[in-house]
Amino acid sequence: MNRLLTAALTATVALAGTALPPPADAGALSSAVRSAIARRAAVPPATAFGKAAYGKPHDIVVQRARHPQAAAHIEHAQKNGQPSVLHIDRAGATERRAAATGTVNPSRKPSPRYERDEYPPAFTREGGTNSNVRWISPQDNRGAGASMGAQTRDLPDGAKIRVLVK
Repeated sequence: MNRLLTAALTATVALAGTALPPPADAGALSSAVRSAIARRAAVPPATAFGKAAYGKPHDIVVQRARHPQAAAHIEHAQKNGQPSVLHIDRAGATERRAAATGTVNPSRKPSPRYERDEYPPAFTREGGTNSNVRWISPQDNRGAGASMGAQTRDLPDGAKIRVLVK
């Protein structure tokens, strides 16, 4: 192995904080580089983003003018003890949605066209059994959900978000 390549591999491994094998063993050196890169890639995604790395949540805004029923529901839920800072966890969303909305009595629906809206949302770790559920219009519910989805699309699971109504 030439000296320039050895120096580059040594620098890569040193940056990753890995102990180096003896210089004569090129196979062990490249193995150390691969494992150092793998460890670097295994950093939790929430720390890979600027704001999340420092513990600051990303602000997610639900506009009252566009989604009045969802906005009122979020404000009500937050005033009654639901958190405003949440953690994205998309994997269990279906189960959390079923847990949140499954006990809501459909005979209490104010209109046949209304849907159940849950806060905290099912795509967050805090959603599920203890969520606040309210009947709202499908347009409002889906519009607010699409807005939140668009604002969180590029955020990884584990990222902190703060839900605000403006």
